[in-house]
Amino acid sequence: MGRLVRPLAAIAAVAVMVLAAGTANASVVINITQLGGNVDVTATGSLDLRGATFDHSQPYSTGIIPGGSNWYIALGTTPGMDWYQLTGVDLPYGTSGNYFTSGITSGDAFSIWGYVGGTPLVGLPTGYTSGSPISADMTLSGQTIAGMTLIPGTYTFTIPNDTIILDIGGKGVPEPGTLVMFGSGIIGLAGILRRKINL
Repeated sequence: MGRLVRPLAAIAAVAVMVLAAGTANASVVINITQLGGNVDVTATGSLDLRGATFDHSQPYSTGIIPGGSNWYIALGTTPGMDWYQLTGVDLPYGTSGNYFTSGITSGDAFSIWGYVGGTPLVGLPTGYTSGSPISADMTLSGQTIAGMTLIPGTYTFTIPNDTIILDIGGKGVPEPGTLVMFGSGIIGLAGILRRKINL
């Protein structure tokens, strides 16, 4: 039996490293959830801008456009925004081209934007420094995820050295620390099993 536990512990250790590495790139997570009669949006994390192509600076308006060539999610209150080109997008996350606006927002400027069919962009606070924390929230009062035609699921948007994950409807994107704790638990269980079997 001891021969079985050792490989199990090794597999668990490798799984923890792979999971932690995989989520380390998911540096900003945008969560869109239904909270009673409102849609709640949060953006948390940080981005590594190394290798990212700066596009332009431009003010922004907060809200969501779920679909079409001008898809858009923007929240936060810091003035101005620097826009960088996305290298990959996962679409569609919604079907309507309607603009659902919201003035109920706070925190750092953050956005992803289809740029009217041009090169899609990610927007960050003016002068953003790689690795700086991003934290913002927004409430769209009287809206529903279904009514806004948002499609529940998890979507990935990339820049050269980082990733933005959009989670709609609470599908759940585990934080890197959660995965490490989960993997550590598996390794701990393997160790306990090993001790019991060897007794």
